[in-house]
Amino acid sequence: MAKAPLRSFFYLLLLGAGLLTLALVVRSQMLMRKNPGRPMSAAMRETLDPEVHELTAEEERIIREKFPGARVNKSGLRQIVRAPGDGPVPRPGQTVAIHYEGRRLSDGTLFDSSRPRGGPLQFVVGTSRLRGWDEALLTMKKGERRTVIVPWWLAYGEEGSLPDIAPRTSLVFELELVEIR
Repeated sequence: MAKAPLRSFFYLLLLGAGLLTLALVVRSQMLMRKNPGRPMSAAMRETLDPEVHELTAEEERIIREKFPGARVNKSGLRQIVRAPGDGPVPRPGQTVAIHYEGRRLSDGTLFDSSRPRGGPLQFVVGTSRLRGWDEALLTMKKGERRTVIVPWWLAYGEEGSLPDIAPRTSLVFELELVEIR
């Protein structure tokens, strides 16, 4: 009869030693990889991203003066609906046709426009080099016109698009969603 309590004590002692060993290994990070890889969720990647994107004080001033009431997305994209649309909203992977006019935020210089080319630009939404365009277009209805202020990190980023767009240049686009296919 004395063997059952002794056996229980031995099992508890063994369990305690195993838990203590596990706690020490986890605490010391002995088994942790040097590069744990890319986090699975977008929210975790965003949280762990050490780079904080901000507009310059001059860019903020220009936006306050020229674009009051612009709605700011979590990403930093700012938008003003100029004329509402009444059609459907595009889904990623669909082909859209848009008219656009692009200017530099800093000085308002026009650098590109679809109108002189005679027809709208067509591309697959969700694949644009301008992430700000994709973000805006995925919430626009067919026929809608918007002013979209694209911060440099959602535009051409650190490298720019030389010779027209210098690195870290924020842009302003007048977008019109003409067609969704």
